[in-house]
Amino acid sequence: MRKRSVVFELTDREIRAFWIAALPFSKQGHSSTAVKFDRISILTGILEQGNVRDENALIKILSNYQQQNPGKIQKVYLAIPLQQGFIRSYTLPWIPKRDRKSAISLLVDEEISIARSDLLYDFLVISENKQISFQVLLGATRQSLLERYVFVFGQAGFEVTGVDFSFSVLGQALGFEPSEDVLYLQGESDSFQMSLFRGAVPEIVRTFPAASTTKKSLASKKERTEAWGNEIRRFLLYYRTQNPDLNLKRLVWSGDSVAEQLAQELLASNHVSSVGQAKLLFVPNTWRKIIEEDNGWGEVAVGYGLRISAGRPEFNLWRQPNEVQTVQQRYQRIALIACALLMVGTMSWVTLYLRIMPLQQKVQQLSNQGARIVAQVNHQEELAVAWNKVAIDAEKIGVSLIQLQGMSSSELEIEHISYKHGSLSLRGKAKDANSVQALISTMRTMGWEQPALSSYKLSLRNNVEFSLNAKHGQFETLPNSMTTTSEKTNLSLDERG
Repeated sequence: MRKRSVVFELTDREIRAFWIAALPFSKQGHSSTAVKFDRISILTGILEQGNVRDENALIKILSNYQQQNPGKIQKVYLAIPLQQGFIRSYTLPWIPKRDRKSAISLLVDEEISIARSDLLYDFLVISENKQISFQVLLGATRQSLLERYVFVFGQAGFEVTGVDFSFSVLGQALGFEPSEDVLYLQGESDSFQMSLFRGAVPEIVRTFPAASTTKKSLASKKERTEAWGNEIRRFLLYYRTQNPDLNLKRLVWSGDSVAEQLAQELLASNHVSSVGQAKLLFVPNTWRKIIEEDNGWGEVAVGYGLRISAGRPEFNLWRQPNEVQTVQQRYQRIALIACALLMVGTMSWVTLYLRIMPLQQKVQQLSNQGARIVAQVNHQEELAVAWNKVAIDAEKIGVSLIQLQGMSSSELEIEHISYKHGSLSLRGKAKDANSVQALISTMRTMGWEQPALSSYKLSLRNNVEFSLNAKHGQFETLPNSMTTTSEKTNLSLDERG
C-alpha cells in the first residue's frame, strides 16, 4: 500500500499540485516512488494576492480535483503567497534549545505587527555556532487567513498538515548560499513576479500584473516587457541606496521567454554579473521527467516535495494548530480508553462481587470469632505479664531498700526510709557533706533516678542533717506496703496497684 502525499502551490491564476506516492519505508528517489504534477486553472478573482475571495468556487474546483484523484491521502501541504505574510532571518546570541521558544516569542512581539490573537508563526534554525550565535528563519502570517485555506481544502477532502511560503520553499530548493544575494524572476507574457533573496530567505517580493503596471495603450508584449524591466531597474537602484551591503551578482529566472529576455537585459546593463535558469538540486532520476515536462512552473511544489521526502526539518506555519489538535486527539483517545476500561472494570467488579458476597459474609463471621479469641488470649497474656512484673518489681524494690538501710556507718546514719507510689524519701545524718554526696552517687548506681536533697541542715557540732527524695524508673505501682525499722532507722514500703 503506497503512502500518498500532495503539495499544493497557490497562485492567483492556477493551483499546482505535486503528488508523491511511495511504498512504506522507501527512501528518497527510490524507483518505487511515483510522482505526478498537475496544473489546475482557476478563474480570475477567486484568489487575489493570497486572499480567498470566493470560497464556494474554490471548494468546487478542489472537490472536482479530489474526485479525479480518489484514495487515502497521508499528508497535505500548502505553499502560499508571501504577500500576506512575513519572513526574515535573524542572527541571535546562542542560547540552549530549551530556552529558544521563549526567546523567539519575545522576538515575535518585537518584530511582527500582527496582533497576537490573529497570529501564527514558526521558526527554523538555519545554522548554529555553538556557544556563540545561531541563525534562525522566522515566518508569520494571520491565523484567520490560514484557517480559511485549511477550511476550504478540508471541505474538498484535503486535510492540511503543513503550510509554508512559496518563496521560502523556493530559496531552499534552489540551493542559494547563505552569503549570496540573488535576484529571482518568474513570469509569462501577462504577469510577472520578482523576488530578492538574501541567502535562501526572500527579502522582498514584487508582483507586476499587466493591468496595474502598464497603461492600456501598452498592449504589446514588447511594451509590457520594457515596462517591467524599467520597474526592476528602478527597484534595484533604490534598494542599493538603502542597503549598501547588497552584493547582487547573480540572477535566476523561471518561466517563458519574457523572464529570459528581462534577465538578459539586466545582465547587459551590468545590474548582475551572471544569469541562469532556475534548477532544483538533488532531484531523483525518477522525478526528472515530470520537471522537464513542466519546466518553469513546478519548482515550488517539487521543491516542497523534495524537502518532505528527504525528511529535512520543516518550517510549518500550521504547526501550532496541529500541535493543539494532536494534544486534543491524544486526550480524547486517552479518555475513550479510560471510559472503556472503566466500563469493563465495572462489569467485572459487579460479577465478582455477586460471586464473593456469600463468601465475604462467612469470612466476616469467622473473622469476628477469631478477633474475640485473639482479644481473650491477649488479655490473659497482659494479665500474666503484669502479675510477673509486679512480683519482680516488688522483690527488686525490697532488696534495694535493704541495701540502702545497710549503708549506715560511723560517717553516715540513715534514720528513716519510705517508699510509696514509686517515690523514695530518705532522712539521715552525716558528719560532713562528702558523705551525703557519696550517698547520692551510690543511689544513682543502684538505679534510683533523680536523687535530690529536699532539706539540708548544719548542726552546732558541724553535723549534717538532711533529707532527700528519689524515684525508681522501673516501678510505678505496687500493692504492698512494707516498713523496716532498726534501732535508729525506719524503713517503709507502701505501693498500691
